[in-house]
Amino acid sequence: MEKRTSSRYKIESSIVCSYYSSRNSKEAFFGEMKNYCDSGIYAELQVEFKEGTVLICRTKRIGAEHSRTKIVHGFRSMSVAQVKWSKPICVNGITYFATGLKHLLV
Repeated sequence: MEKRTSSRYKIESSIVCSYYSSRNSKEAFFGEMKNYCDSGIYAELQVEFKEGTVLICRTKRIGAEHSRTKIVHGFRSMSVAQVKWSKPICVNGITYFATGLKHLLV
């Protein structure tokens, strides 16, 4: 089992992702960020992305239970991130894609 180098922090945040290579494209993919750390995020997205895909991820809305004072240790409201893995999951009868993303330095 992989050892984590960073602590995870639970969050409920709407996010929107787009392909990094299509900055002028209006194509956007929506989802919910479920946790984060200083090196990446876990999100449940509407679409599946191939491993290695580079995305721009932006926070749209943070749940009321997570005030600004509680968001710490690596939270990013915008990130260029690479898909590390993606797998289908069923949430309330709807298929989403559990996705692990690693922040990239640009």
